[in-house]
Amino acid sequence: MIHTHAATSVAGMAPPAPQGVPAQTERFMRLPEVMSTCGLPMSSIYDGVRRGDFPKPVPLTRKSVAWLASEIHQWMAARIAARQS
Repeated sequence: MIHTHAATSVAGMAPPAPQGVPAQTERFMRLPEVMSTCGLPMSSIYDGVRRGDFPKPVPLTRKSVAWLASEIHQWMAARIAARQS
C-alpha cells in the first residue's frame, strides 16, 4: 500500500526534511537520471515543468540544473495514487 501524504514514507523513502533543511538522504538528480527514473522523455519533463504539474529543477550553476530526488519520487507516488482513485 502506498501512502500519498507528504510526511509518510513512500516505497522505503524517508519523509522529506522541513523546507530549507537538507535531508541526510536528499540528493540531486540530473536530467538523464530523471528521465530514466520517471520514464518520461526530456520534452515531456520540461512541458510538465512549464504547466506546473512536474517538479521544477533547482539551478546549480548558470548553465546546469538538477531535480530533488524526493520531489521526483513524490510526483511518481502522486501519479500512482491518481491511478488508483
